[in-house]
Amino acid sequence: MGELLLVLLPAIVLVALIWGLMTALSPRDAGMSDAEKYQRDLAERSARHYAAQVQSAMAARARIEARTHRPPNAPQHDRGSQVWPRPEHR
Repeated sequence: MGELLLVLLPAIVLVALIWGLMTALSPRDAGMSDAEKYQRDLAERSARHYAAQVQSAMAARARIEARTHRPPNAPQHDRGSQVWPRPEHR
């Protein structure tokens, strides 16, 4: 029985040491943490919201320009841009 312990005890210690080294040196989980997933989701939602805002602003600008755009052959009757003659100084 003593001879069996002399053989098994070092073998068990050696197996435990090899297992511990393999566990310590193995690559870590390459998956994303919950915080990283949340940050990525937040960035994606923010980008989609920003794109929607830009698209909405461009559509509003196009509507305004369509309402205020004059055809090129339309008469120019803009009262705000009338030029009055200057009085002559004598």
